[in-house]
Amino acid sequence: MILFAACGFQGGVLLGPTALGRNKAFLQTIFPKDSLTILDTASSMGLMFYMFLVGLELDLKAIRRSGKTAFIIAFSGIAAPFIGGVGVSTILHRTLSTKSNFAAFVTFMGVPLSITAFPVLARILAERKLFKTELGKVVLPAAAINDVCAWILLATGVALNGQSENPAIPAYVLLCGIAYVLFLFFVVRRGLEWIARRGSEESANEIYVCVTIMGVLLAGFTTDAIGIHPLFGAFAYGIMLPKEGKFAPMLVEKIEDFVSVLMLPLFFASSGLKTNLATINSMKSVGFLLLLVLTAFFCKITATVLAAMCLKMDLRTSFAFGFLMNTKGLVELIVLNIGRDIGVFDDQTFALLVLMCLILLFFTTPAVMALYKPARDQAPYTNRNIEKSSKSRKNELRVLACIQGTRSILGLLNLVEGCRCTKRSSLKLFVMHLTELSDRMSAAMNMGRAIQAKTPVEDDNMVALEVYARYTKTPLKLLHAISPIDDMHEDVCNMAMIKRATLLIMPMNFDLREDGSIEHISQGFRRVHQRVLQHAPCSVAIYVDRGLWGSTELSETLSEHKIAMLFFGGPDDREALVFALRIAEHPNVKLHVMRFIDQDKDQNALDSAIDVDSPKENHPSDDKKLDEESIAPLKDLKRSLKACDAAYTEFMYQGSAANAAENAVKSEDFSLILIGRRHYAPAPFPSHATAAMEKVSESNELGTVGDALVKGAGNIKASILIIQQYNSSAFVHK
Repeated sequence: MILFAACGFQGGVLLGPTALGRNKAFLQTIFPKDSLTILDTASSMGLMFYMFLVGLELDLKAIRRSGKTAFIIAFSGIAAPFIGGVGVSTILHRTLSTKSNFAAFVTFMGVPLSITAFPVLARILAERKLFKTELGKVVLPAAAINDVCAWILLATGVALNGQSENPAIPAYVLLCGIAYVLFLFFVVRRGLEWIARRGSEESANEIYVCVTIMGVLLAGFTTDAIGIHPLFGAFAYGIMLPKEGKFAPMLVEKIEDFVSVLMLPLFFASSGLKTNLATINSMKSVGFLLLLVLTAFFCKITATVLAAMCLKMDLRTSFAFGFLMNTKGLVELIVLNIGRDIGVFDDQTFALLVLMCLILLFFTTPAVMALYKPARDQAPYTNRNIEKSSKSRKNELRVLACIQGTRSILGLLNLVEGCRCTKRSSLKLFVMHLTELSDRMSAAMNMGRAIQAKTPVEDDNMVALEVYARYTKTPLKLLHAISPIDDMHEDVCNMAMIKRATLLIMPMNFDLREDGSIEHISQGFRRVHQRVLQHAPCSVAIYVDRGLWGSTELSETLSEHKIAMLFFGGPDDREALVFALRIAEHPNVKLHVMRFIDQDKDQNALDSAIDVDSPKENHPSDDKKLDEESIAPLKDLKRSLKACDAAYTEFMYQGSAANAAENAVKSEDFSLILIGRRHYAPAPFPSHATAAMEKVSESNELGTVGDALVKGAGNIKASILIIQQYNSSAFVHK
């Protein structure tokens, strides 16, 4: 949304009197006077609905819950720059805008200097992952309070710009405005609550959406008739609409794209056409610009920093508060355009204030990132893979499972149920709901509201998980991450580090054809998987749900689930084997371990061909020994594995390991197949190259065998779990 608006404004500036519009013939040809009236009308309509959306995103209940800290910072952040603006406006009014009403001029100068661009601030916090920090939890409600106060001041300024020769008229306008807000609060809000309840019903929501949209137009008409700008009515109407339930998000979803992509850029294009930067053509004008920037910068930041330090915040955090509260953006440009339209600002003053807002906006994000680096108190983190965890004294399996939709939820619950039933160690489950942060304003707002309320994103999956956790008495912590798709892996890996996860489970997002083969894989989430595999601080499992494993709940079914573990050798296969043995302790699970041995490899000859002078980590002998130790209990099942129902089979194969695996499992009705992502790829004798780990491309998150099983013939109905063991020397941490 911000991108579309910025492009519209830049295009308007280029086409306006600043650049191409200096040619009168060009301007008259492209934008004749009659067309400007239509453009202004359409842009005003879009702006009114945008302000309705801004009001809809402001939650008064969340503001009240924010506590005195947010109120103190908000008050200091709006009072000091407004007072500073009075002095600057006195100078500018005597020099530039000499014909405008002084009281209105002071108000319209003070508002853009003191206001905080709430939508832009929410986007900065979301993109920089600051919502959950101490900084984000205080600055967002403070900015919301600031926004409400600024629009009250704006309404006052519009009223004061009326019939100045009769002081009773501005007072009458203000009283009517107050009466209108009270009418909204006590009467209209009750009706909107009823509409929100009825509109949440899917069978009857369209008529209520239409009624609500008509209410926006009526609210704007009412405040315009009173003598206050229509935007104030739409903004106040949006605040009154209940935020609870499904109606408000559904309403935003229906109108936001139309407003932000089409209507709002028209307003900023119109604004750009009115902006004449060529009026800043002297050192005197440049001096006024510097005065405005320094006043807004120092008054806002100094007041906020002092208030934050009085509240016992450290100096760096206090300065970060100051820069964030000084965020400028679309709302300030809206205020300035209103001032220009009603004659408060002349062209030069308007251009100076527009440049001031743009300069301050550019400094916000770099300054905050340089000043504020939240520290993380990290507990000792040693058990980063299942194999090591199973051998430690404090044998606790900590699982972080990510969910993206409804497809994989039952399969993940069955994996958790299988892990829970073992008596050897405890289980602690963390479930994180992954949501892509889009460019829409509502995405950042919803993220901030959920975090401020300290509740997870409302989702049927989360409800099902809570019910399961209560029923089985499994320790569960629900989490949520709303991030741009390119940064989502950072949230996942950071959370795995914070929660000291042993295993991180990522479901694959894809569509199935009728024959069971994969039709489409989400490329965005595929990149997330690839980056998680590279940067995760623990073992990672990619879960491919074909439906059979999650078709029935493991805790309730009486039928037996057959699962297969395909063992070729290597750390990843050992990790998968340990996890499979843990699941096999569930009474309804039957485990089949299939070990694959390459007939083309002469084991003894290969051992003798190893170069003893090569580095130790290049020797396969240590890993071979670990492989044999892992498989040894399976060769004597009656004596070694009394806790689980397991069978062990060895397969000799030649050629492709992927073909051997596919042929071994396609004739069996397995519900779940477990396999390591990487395997040993031995060099054929008599080559002196030793057996080494298979080199799997970073773009192949499933591994060679896993990819063949997932994307192969549709006759494999089993779900597949591909596991990669954590190895500190092979991972890149960020």
